[in-house]
Amino acid sequence: MLKTKTIAIANQKGGVGKTTTAINLASALGILDQKVLLVDADPQANASSGLGVETISSKSLLKLFDEHGKTSEQIIQTHSPNLDLIPSSIKLADLEINNKSGNVYKLKNALDEIKSNYDYLIIDCSPSLGYISINSFVAADSILIPVQCEYLAMEGLNKLLKTIKEIKANFNKTLDIEGLLITMYDKRLKHNRHIIGELKQYFEDLVFNTIIKRNVSLSEAPSFGTNIFDYKIESEGSDDYLNLSRELLTNRNAMKKTTQILGKNIHQIMDDNNKSVTLETPKRKNHLKHFEPFDIKKKNYNKLKGLTKEEVIKSLGLVYNDIHSDTWMYRVSDRATVFRKNFLYLSFVNNQVQNIELRRFRRG
Repeated sequence: MLKTKTIAIANQKGGVGKTTTAINLASALGILDQKVLLVDADPQANASSGLGVETISSKSLLKLFDEHGKTSEQIIQTHSPNLDLIPSSIKLADLEINNKSGNVYKLKNALDEIKSNYDYLIIDCSPSLGYISINSFVAADSILIPVQCEYLAMEGLNKLLKTIKEIKANFNKTLDIEGLLITMYDKRLKHNRHIIGELKQYFEDLVFNTIIKRNVSLSEAPSFGTNIFDYKIESEGSDDYLNLSRELLTNRNAMKKTTQILGKNIHQIMDDNNKSVTLETPKRKNHLKHFEPFDIKKKNYNKLKGLTKEEVIKSLGLVYNDIHSDTWMYRVSDRATVFRKNFLYLSFVNNQVQNIELRRFRRG
């Protein structure tokens, strides 16, 4: 028996069909007799409302980031067969900005409590690459990337692939790419066919054979709080997502391995786009051995110098920073007012804090 597989659906570029894919892939897998849990990790909560679940529900993903939140108590049974949901909350946006723990394993640990009850866990990620998305990537076995069939899609894709490489290097050694899913395809447009050819040439077997075509019913279904199968089973969108789920199951049963392809393409992308990005912890002397360690209460920020990104996260959290960025910002004032805020800026070079600057901003 195959163990539970957790797939995060992510792309920080909006409007690529990410939530549409999360809802309909999860529903299609349930129709094919797989037990599925859909985790809505996007503060916009579109996957929750798209399945007819009120976002003011007492059950919420937010509670999984609470020390006392029990995972099984946040699960809602949906109207779709074999599909359960952990709904989102707009308050996740506050957690993204104000979280203090910076624990990137929080979601993984919470989902591990109930993972064995399902065949698939599908995580609908936030379009931003912040704290909650990082938690989602750490919790996932693989990432499915919807790519809109247009030229601008590659820009956002490269940024996402850099983040995946960093998560894989630092926090989730087994993280893989499930595949690139081409969405919003219009066969009438010549450039759409050209983009498909380029994606398949560049990413080879990582591109799903199934292509999600433009379909009005796919965009209409969420407004009725349901998936494409309940809304219009005879539509082309219904066929596409059933085909995608069958392809995913076939790949899994055949134990398709993309590690070699992933390594080849990610390495090439990184070399082509940003050779300076690295996550490997450099060999260095233990600079804290003979010195007092950093303490947020003592405000000895100079002690952060030389720390790696992972070490900074343990001390200050990730908050609203992107892990792939080399400049991080934290609000560090004891008392925040509308007139004055203190911000700490950390600049990284080769994955170590090189420069530290404390700035004060005034408004009005």
